[in-house]
Amino acid sequence: MSQIVSGTSFPAIKGMQAKTEYYIVMCPLKRLSKIFTLDEGQLPVDQRAQRIINEERIPDITNYILDSRENYVFSALTACIDGVSEFVAIGESKHEQKIGTLVIDEDAEIYITDGQHRNAAILEALKADPSLADETISVVFFTNKSLEERQRIFKDLNLYPVKTDSSLSITYDDKPDAILSKTIIFRSEQLTKLVHMERSNLGSRSKKLISHSAVNKASKYLLGNITSNNYESLIPIGSDYWHEVLKNMPAWLLICEDKASGGELRDESIHAHAVTFHAIGMLGAFLLKNKSNNWRQSLSNLSNINWSRSNQDWSGRCVINNAMTNNRKAAELTYIKIKILLALELTEKELAIETNFKEARNGY
Repeated sequence: MSQIVSGTSFPAIKGMQAKTEYYIVMCPLKRLSKIFTLDEGQLPVDQRAQRIINEERIPDITNYILDSRENYVFSALTACIDGVSEFVAIGESKHEQKIGTLVIDEDAEIYITDGQHRNAAILEALKADPSLADETISVVFFTNKSLEERQRIFKDLNLYPVKTDSSLSITYDDKPDAILSKTIIFRSEQLTKLVHMERSNLGSRSKKLISHSAVNKASKYLLGNITSNNYESLIPIGSDYWHEVLKNMPAWLLICEDKASGGELRDESIHAHAVTFHAIGMLGAFLLKNKSNNWRQSLSNLSNINWSRSNQDWSGRCVINNAMTNNRKAAELTYIKIKILLALELTEKELAIETNFKEARNGY
């Protein structure tokens, strides 16, 4: 029988780590706001065991919940109880002693040690979708922890964070653009040999030509808005385009035939880098819209372009101080130069960008 007169309670499972008991509970989302009432961010850094919350992160996590209403997933929150708490087991046997009720005194303070952004985002999502209220999230509770111990727990939980590579995230994603790009790649023996599905930063020893994240972004430039309603119809268009590009890139074909490696090509050329893939995606969007009957013929001249890094055509565009640069501006300038080399007419906007580029380069 609990000795705590008034407080909150949860069905819980007791565990043990480093000779310290902890408790895992399933907490209804609607109870989070009542449990975690203390904002440690208002305290000086030496009096708290948590970073200041980054408000900019919350909308992204909130939108993730709302957009993935049927399949969102969260790992457990971690919290520490400063005050009186008690675990009441359901029985005396070995297993029964590990299952019971965690009772927390109403005067105890509960601190989030890991997961404050998830908690804040859940509270925002509840405002937009009250049906989330009775869904649950697991919370790991540690009891009787001093400030110093809570600071150590925070430090240890964040000691070895490894952010998932963007290419692997896209490979495992179920968003329409991710499904499109990975379907195009996996259905093609050649593209499967060229594209690394797990890593975005490919080293000099990597045999792969390009990353999945680069192909994904390039495909979005190529096809525009990819949605759940149109991605299936866009897959053959994207596949057809990228295979036509491949057909006119002799160096890429050598990699497909195991006669060259992506690392060698990256060291010497620009067309084994994401920025050029993005530019070629932009090129495709123009061709499919304006040269729908003879876009293949335009692409046939890609094989005549000098893609070497040392080619001054790329200087100041995607090659700056002999190093590759990857951003929207670099991709756009590279795309415009490719259009010029393919004898394709520039739009008024592209002419203005090219004029400004030349004037800046020549110091006008």
